[in-house]
Amino acid sequence: MQDAVPHLFAEEPLLLHHPVTLLSPGELRRRGVPVYRFVCPGSFIITFPNAYHAGFNAGFNCAEAVNFAPADWLPYGSAAVREYRQQGRRSTFSFDDLLVRI
Repeated sequence: MQDAVPHLFAEEPLLLHHPVTLLSPGELRRRGVPVYRFVCPGSFIITFPNAYHAGFNAGFNCAEAVNFAPADWLPYGSAAVREYRQQGRRSTFSFDDLLVRI
């Protein structure tokens, strides 16, 4: 992403964390990034840690998203907290509270 639009990263170093930051699937493929398309009506799709994903609707749609985390997710959550701290970002929720409650 930084190679494709370096001027945008110069203006906003945390650009990858913005929900509207996308490259076209064709551009990703040209740069050697695997791209997959899923059409699974009535199904759940699980996105694993450290994976980027995007979606869009091309007409009338009713969609639902659920965030969940199995126990083996905790190391990824801890790493995300460290990364956010280094970048001066705030987390959506308290990871410490999550650990205390489980």
